[in-house]
Amino acid sequence: MKILFVLSILFVTFSSFAQTTTYSKKEERMVEYVANGWGYAQKYDSVQNVKPVLDSCWKFLKKYPHSFAKPNVFSYMLEMTILISKDTAVINPLIDSVLYYDQLPVTKERIGEILITRNLDVARGRDIIIKILPKLTVPFHKYKAYMLLAKSDITLGYFASAETNFEYALHIDSTRAEGWYEYLGFLKMREMHNSFVKVKNKIEELNEEKQLHYTDYTHSSPNINKNISKIEMKNLDNNNIRFSSMNGKVLVVDRFNFWCGFCAKEFPLLKKIMKEFPQVKFIFVDYGETTQELKGRYFKMKEFSFLKNQIVVFDNKIFNDTIYALGVPQTLVIDKQGTVRFDNMGYNKNLDKLLRNELKFLINE
Repeated sequence: MKILFVLSILFVTFSSFAQTTTYSKKEERMVEYVANGWGYAQKYDSVQNVKPVLDSCWKFLKKYPHSFAKPNVFSYMLEMTILISKDTAVINPLIDSVLYYDQLPVTKERIGEILITRNLDVARGRDIIIKILPKLTVPFHKYKAYMLLAKSDITLGYFASAETNFEYALHIDSTRAEGWYEYLGFLKMREMHNSFVKVKNKIEELNEEKQLHYTDYTHSSPNINKNISKIEMKNLDNNNIRFSSMNGKVLVVDRFNFWCGFCAKEFPLLKKIMKEFPQVKFIFVDYGETTQELKGRYFKMKEFSFLKNQIVVFDNKIFNDTIYALGVPQTLVIDKQGTVRFDNMGYNKNLDKLLRNELKFLINE
């Protein structure tokens, strides 16, 4: 019934909105209400907080099918819906509505980004980005488009294309650290040793010249305010570790793997913070290895030996479906209620400083 209602609203939208547009103070207030609701949803993306706003939107659209506010309402509804749902039967009609009203390339880029990064329909998202790429003029948007194409290529198995798109993106803007580290992770994954060494050397060169800019995604990533309490993961002894059992404690969750040189580079920073904050629990999420590999090989190495005495769990589908990641390393800070409050994607030489400030605040919260 819900889907039929969505489709009926869209039929009214497409067939008659252009014929007559209504305006009233109540409609104007609706735009403000939905904007505030979206802002609230971004901060607290739970069904109980988002659903009342979405329900109000549908009632508004039913009452004012020709409102001047309809384009804004559909855009905000899409942004709210993707926070709480992966149901493409609901999301796709909203995407169609947004695109019906707004044909700007940057709007289409945002739609492509949603489809790719949320793993909703990677192929469709890729097609959208390819079509709008020639129309993008601002360097940042062109850089972003090529990075999205590279990410979609990896998901779809187009590895040669992914390499090319990484190169295009970094040619447009070579100062973005997250782009270089994502490319480096891809080359390592593909075991492209020569290219890996060249890119690693390039990163070190740019770091020495202080030309790499670390984008602060720590409080704006799509993982912020997601609750991880329901996640269970296997530890080194094959026992289930429930995150809900650690509610009441502030957590630092570090996602890593052993072939990632920059993960190891961050470990000394994490060890420093572990000593400063003994009341905080640290959990290390391994991505890609087995228990036998860890115990038989990696724990014998000096840089990894400290992990023998830490909580190490193994990446799984539940974790990946909940937590969006560009790659490793990735460091999350979880509050006492099990909610993600900080998310650092990629290597950051100032990670210890960022964590210190965040932990001081959350411990006393």
